Amino acid sequence: MHQQMNHRFERVAAYVFVLVVVLLTCYLFLYDDFTSTSEGKITGLIAFLALGFGVFQFWIDEMNTEERKLYDLRYESYKDFVLRIDLISETLNYEMTGSDISSVHALVSRLMNDVHRIKSAIAMNSDFLFPDLHLQPETESITGIVGNILFRTDIFRRRVERVIKEEHMRSRSFELSVEQMKWHNEIREYLEDLHQSKFDFYTVLRTYM
Repeated sequence: MHQQMNHRFERVAAYVFVLVVVLLTCYLFLYDDFTSTSEGKITGLIAFLALGFGVFQFWIDEMNTEERKLYDLRYESYKDFVLRIDLISETLNYEMTGSDISSVHALVSRLMNDVHRIKSAIAMNSDFLFPDLHLQPETESITGIVGNILFRTDIFRRRVERVIKEEHMRSRSFELSVEQMKWHNEIREYLEDLHQSKFDFYTVLRTYM
């Protein structure tokens, strides 16, 4: 919001500048005796107006270029947020459809990487690309959900390790199935929350572009 206000103020200042140039030029060459000859007045009027409009056009072009660059950076960051959140959903959906839990360590590693990327991007971009993004309720919601997903999956990993280490072969399969079912039920709820909250988060990001 602060950056948007600065851009608006700078654009208004540019228009005020060209208005002042026009008024000052008209006063000097049409109403004041700045020059006595008609040719001098016309030449001076055209020269001052041309200089003023040239500075104005350069100023506007610079602002437009800066805004385009800022938009491109925000759009790339927006796409990365979408990618990371979708990767979390796709990874979990894939793991939940299978019965093999031997890859639980790799699952936790992938989730940790994606969650870390999301939280780091929010922290780094909250000063420049998306000012105060970390203070938005939608941001707190999305980071809370992905954090809970990672935390619960890591608990699942530790329980799997304990079952493999402590349980007898006869009861191991049953215990693992129980832990997997508990994890499925909780993660399914988190995924539903993530699906609902991510669109609110995307809407907040688009307000900056």
